[in-house]
Amino acid sequence: EVKSALNIFVKDLDIVHSESRAFQSPIPIASAALQQFISGQSLGLGKSDDSQVIQVYEKLANISVANTTAAKKQTKEKEVVVEEDIWTFPDGTKEEIIEVGDEPRHNVILSNEYTRVMKVQFPPGDTTCAHRHSEDSLYFFLVTGGLDVIHHAKGSDPNCDCMEFGEVRYGTHKTDKPLVHKIKNTHPTKDMNVVDAELIKRPPVTSPFPMVAERHTLIKSRDKCRVYHLVLPPGESVTVHYPFFYLSVVLQGSTIHKEIPL
Repeated sequence: EVKSALNIFVKDLDIVHSESRAFQSPIPIASAALQQFISGQSLGLGKSDDSQVIQVYEKLANISVANTTAAKKQTKEKEVVVEEDIWTFPDGTKEEIIEVGDEPRHNVILSNEYTRVMKVQFPPGDTTCAHRHSEDSLYFFLVTGGLDVIHHAKGSDPNCDCMEFGEVRYGTHKTDKPLVHKIKNTHPTKDMNVVDAELIKRPPVTSPFPMVAERHTLIKSRDKCRVYHLVLPPGESVTVHYPFFYLSVVLQGSTIHKEIPL
């Protein structure tokens, strides 16, 4: 006896999804729900009792929802380590470490409960203050032709680094440990130009699977995010629906015409 309504949900939501495409009306929450239910079908939960539906989230997110008292008792409290706010250099000089949002070359251009985005820009020969990154972050490098810098992370020797145009890096500053560093722009003529996007909180609408869409290429995939590269030549267009929360970063400026169905 089948006790699950999962297959009915998939059928009904597929009808909703098809109708929305016909009317070109975006339905991100319903689309995300349909993907979750299809995932449940692939796990065989359509033939199980609905009391097991929590397995969909646990298997896709690799996170256990179980939070019993016994588990709590077995969990040792993690020691909270407060990082020093002073960086002492080999020559004996000292510098106060500030939070990245207080570093004067990091200018906040977007902030909400899910992300904080900063534009980092400073001239040749300039060096940032010592600052701390405490959130997992994506870095988008926007200097045409690339940029040479000296990167000095606390606890390591300074080293040369080349930031290529269009390169995207991911820093596990919360998942692993905070990054405390200084960066010097060594290029003789080019300004540093980077977008730093902190991943603060998981948004309510996400996708368990990578998106397949025209002109979109998946270039980076991590536990908290995916990065797609969209190239649109002059005079061409693309129709796309993003069934999740997203952030757009423009690598090369252009004039575009965007239409959103009502």
